[in-house]
Amino acid sequence: MNQESYINNLHKHGKRFMILSSLFMLTIPFVFSFIHNAWPTLDLIKVGFMTVGAIYIPIGIIETINYAPMLGVGATYISHVTGNISNMKLPAALSAMKQAQVEPGSDEAEIISTLAVASSSVVTILIILVGVLLLLPYLSIIDQYLGTVTDYLVPAIFGALGFVFIVRHWKLVIIPMSVMLALFYFVIKDPSVQPVFVPVASLLSLLTARFMYKKGWIK
Repeated sequence: MNQESYINNLHKHGKRFMILSSLFMLTIPFVFSFIHNAWPTLDLIKVGFMTVGAIYIPIGIIETINYAPMLGVGATYISHVTGNISNMKLPAALSAMKQAQVEPGSDEAEIISTLAVASSSVVTILIILVGVLLLLPYLSIIDQYLGTVTDYLVPAIFGALGFVFIVRHWKLVIIPMSVMLALFYFVIKDPSVQPVFVPVASLLSLLTARFMYKKGWIK
């Protein structure tokens, strides 16, 4: 099998993998709703989409454009299903390629990156599975004493992830963060509407980075 046939097969099976994975993910909430006869209303779907979709749809598009050339075809399909691309899958692929002394985008890198991302995905799933099984006997205790903590779980996760990027590229953060904080503090105070402005913040970040790059303030 030559490289062209290999890539074509990756796309063929990768698309099937993505479709089947998406259907399986959607099946789980559908089954729970069917069993418990608890269906979300249209208003709840709209709120959920505004909160999550407004954030992750732009992120998904941006990540695909930015990461696909570095990850390769096979690793891109796997990583977009298993997630944690920027903080786990991409570093695993780049580290594996560096250790093997191959350039991203080469034929060798395609195979090495796919194996690295697949291995990272399997290890992650196993660790999560073990953690869940170990915590199952203590769910009632966790719910009793740490129930209120779950309200801060999502901000804590995204805050920790955001801090990593802020420290690495602090110059790029100053203008977009200042503008958005001022906007949300003084003008748009409704939390349900704020996620809609994520694409605006992304565009502002891109324009700021381009301006600073042209001025020679960043490299």
